[in-house]
Amino acid sequence: MRISVTSRLYKLAGVLVSVLFVYLAVRKVDPSEFGRVFGTAQLGWLLVAIPIYLSAFPVRALRWRRILRDQKVLSFAEVMVPVFVGHMVNNVLPARTGEVYRAHFLGRRARMSRSAAMGSIVVERAFDGLMLVGLMLLLFVLFPETHFLGGEALVVGLISLAVAVGILFYGSIHPVDRTPRAINEMLKILPQKLRGYTDRGLNAFLHGVRGPSTIGGYLEVVVYTVLVWALEMGAVSLVVISFGVALPLSGYLLVYALSALATTLPSGPGYVGPYQYAFVLGLGLFAVSQETALAVSVVAQLALIGSMSLIGLVLFWREQLWGGLQSNQEKPERKSENVG
Repeated sequence: MRISVTSRLYKLAGVLVSVLFVYLAVRKVDPSEFGRVFGTAQLGWLLVAIPIYLSAFPVRALRWRRILRDQKVLSFAEVMVPVFVGHMVNNVLPARTGEVYRAHFLGRRARMSRSAAMGSIVVERAFDGLMLVGLMLLLFVLFPETHFLGGEALVVGLISLAVAVGILFYGSIHPVDRTPRAINEMLKILPQKLRGYTDRGLNAFLHGVRGPSTIGGYLEVVVYTVLVWALEMGAVSLVVISFGVALPLSGYLLVYALSALATTLPSGPGYVGPYQYAFVLGLGLFAVSQETALAVSVVAQLALIGSMSLIGLVLFWREQLWGGLQSNQEKPERKSENVG
């Protein structure tokens, strides 16, 4: 009951955050000018941006597969589908629900522990957080006069740094198949049956949080992470260019970093609100009108996030259909076994 109430409050907070940032993004926008600018996007640039953006997800799958390798060796296809489906769920539901569903989806598909899969996602997000921290530090150097979102960047940076350092420390000193002594002591207060279940789940999660077991594995994950962010930044930059807006490299870095930071905030589905305000804020530093910045953000959501969500939805439906067909085939087999 308490978890349900907390979840509802978090979702409500996300909706309120979205409403607030939508107001901040559109309060000075002329609707007629926005409509005119929206129609000026050049389709050719968008047709290049979409496949570049989508190509980041196979790289994400390769990265996740590498993180998972010490738990279970999986095929590329086994990991690829949950990546698309999980990110699709993130885009249509609030509170980053897709991360939990991605772990569940992979666990069911690959027949592995969902807790371990969730632990590996924590490792993945820690690397993304460190990339965001690095970008924000670079931008603070390039744009020392800007202090907006500094508190949010600091919080995200400290959390990501703490998680990443904790993962590296835990993975380097702790045995694979043993729960830390302090946690074992806390588990003793639970009933015996619940303690055994919790201990198994926690062990699996901590195993997943260990990440790669070698320095080479960590370096491989770093390379994948840099490539993911470079591809996504390139796609966002092309959407900006499609409106005839030319920025220096630092400008594209700023816009992409702010849009990435916006996705870390609790918000409604599709990051609506914070995502728009990030573009208005970033492009505004380069004298781009709010109407143009808002149009860029909406097109980026529709073309990039929308295309990825569509693929994730198709893959989800295909998996559901295939799973239904398999279960229907298994039923006659079971009946024949029972008759025999």
